[in-house]
Amino acid sequence: MDHAHGKDNTENLKLLCEKSKFCHQIECLISSIDQINNDPVVKERLDKLKNSIENCVEISGRVYIFGSRLYGIANAGSDVDLYFDTGDCFSGKIADDYTRQLQLIDLFAKATNKEFIGVKIITETRIPIVRFKHDPTNFDCDLHFRSGLSVHNSELIKLYLTMDERVRWVVIAVKHWAVSYKLLSDDFSTYSLIWLVLFVMMQYKIVPPIIDLWRMHQKHVPNYIEGWDTRICFNNDQLKSKMFSKSNLSEWKLLRNFFKFYSDSIKLQNYVLCTVFGELLSKKTFYSTFITKVNTMGNYQCQIEKFVKSETLINTNFGSFNRIELQNPLKLCNNVIPWLSDKNMNLFIDLCTNSGNSM
Repeated sequence: MDHAHGKDNTENLKLLCEKSKFCHQIECLISSIDQINNDPVVKERLDKLKNSIENCVEISGRVYIFGSRLYGIANAGSDVDLYFDTGDCFSGKIADDYTRQLQLIDLFAKATNKEFIGVKIITETRIPIVRFKHDPTNFDCDLHFRSGLSVHNSELIKLYLTMDERVRWVVIAVKHWAVSYKLLSDDFSTYSLIWLVLFVMMQYKIVPPIIDLWRMHQKHVPNYIEGWDTRICFNNDQLKSKMFSKSNLSEWKLLRNFFKFYSDSIKLQNYVLCTVFGELLSKKTFYSTFITKVNTMGNYQCQIEKFVKSETLINTNFGSFNRIELQNPLKLCNNVIPWLSDKNMNLFIDLCTNSGNSM
């Protein structure tokens, strides 16, 4: 994190000072990302990777890709995030069984052949993963065995990124900014960064909050993973036409608004960024306020059934004044960005303040 100071800092602030130069960089990035997304050779390599993993162990199962490769912002050097469903585990049968996940990781690591290079088991992350390079395809990979929730979370992001082309532009620009400052890590992922952007987009009515998706899916059958209803991640083709934005703010202004929003330390210390309502809810009363608000909006009992039962966990995950807290859009009791606490929070706020002021 200390890399973000000194000479690097000055160079990066210059980058945002020159609007035309920065916008040109982002347009070039988007162009190369789109090329990768539409490249049949890349798709073939991804299929080959999945087959290699499925054939590696004597467990019948299916491998799913999630993350930036699924929602379409991966560049040539992006790693591949993978979930291995070893049979009937997608919905979360072993999600709380950390030991079983480690056993499967260990089994996979021992079964790997010469196609898999530098196999390393990582347990410091929220979900245990196995990391490796797949030699035939040259992909760097992270593989987990927990549940399909990460896949559905990626489907939801994919939906949001297709609602308005400005959203994707700002996400790619913010990711480029974060990479410049060496902010991204196992603890602070692109996924976390995207939800920080989407929450700001909700403030400007560029995208709807989660509750609007709940409303549109009232008649659909619930789809539970780890006890959380994920039906909003599907059946979205007919929704796109209803999702037009009433705001005519430019990409550049939205990017500046992102930095301005995360420059306000008082607000970030005192409020939870609630993705369900697209609103700031007081950290002190988050649990009770959230339930009251949901109940006044309509019959969403199955969406919040598990939230209601998770008071202790929610009070642990939310309510701390020394970190930024953003509610997970599916697993409602989780904070998406626990890493943004103490000095990391202050660094993030300072970088946003300086970047916003330099534009």
